Amino acid sequence: MKVTAAGLVAATAVGLFVLWMGREEAAPAAAPAAPALARPSARSIPSAPAGEAPGTIVGGSKIAFLDERRAGGVAYEAGNYEEAIKVYRAALTRNPDDAETLSNLGQVLVRVNRVEEAIPLFQRAVQLTPSRWAVHFNLARAQGLLGNWKDAAAEYEVAQRLFPDDYATEFNLGLAHHKIGNEPAAVEAYRRAIELQPNDASFHLALGISLEKMSQPSEAAAAYSKYLELSPAAPDLEKVRARIAQLGARPPG
Repeated sequence: MKVTAAGLVAATAVGLFVLWMGREEAAPAAAPAAPALARPSARSIPSAPAGEAPGTIVGGSKIAFLDERRAGGVAYEAGNYEEAIKVYRAALTRNPDDAETLSNLGQVLVRVNRVEEAIPLFQRAVQLTPSRWAVHFNLARAQGLLGNWKDAAAEYEVAQRLFPDDYATEFNLGLAHHKIGNEPAAVEAYRRAIELQPNDASFHLALGISLEKMSQPSEAAAAYSKYLELSPAAPDLEKVRARIAQLGARPPG
């Protein structure tokens, strides 16, 4: 399966920000189309050997864990998370080193707010498939949900190297750097995200927040103005306009 922009964190928007002063938080961005699994699915089944179908006899034995992986994806898509957990755990008893099932189970556990249980599963998936973007992204996201932003930044760095054209990874890397107080690195990552996805308003808002923390008011005001240009009906419109004025710039409109 390829990850969709809506599939991982939010159902519709990417990186929804609310503004500073006690509300300076952002949801990690969802992942766009990417070359690896990051969400359980009925379709998340690896290619079978030529001429074979998943779950058929190969080398004299039935590959049952592939059927269980399919069943886990079906349960997940139906919202039956406990059944998905049960099925994925059964698959892992048959093949404990299946990185995809480890990652799938971790994602379901994150979905039901059992993030601490998911971390070692993602870590094991990373050990087994260190060159796979999705497992690093999943682990980074889980670390961020627990507030382990330094660990999250390290994993997003790896994910970024593996998939340098992914705007969601860049944005989340910027958020992680922002959370640990590394604003120059956050600005760099946000700007790369904007290059890849220039019309996402929330990226410009995030950039403005970090620029303001770096005492660059004119650049921050420009980023906030771009946010309003791209999101003229933003619920925080008046607060952002007021902030731009406080920074000594003229609000758009």
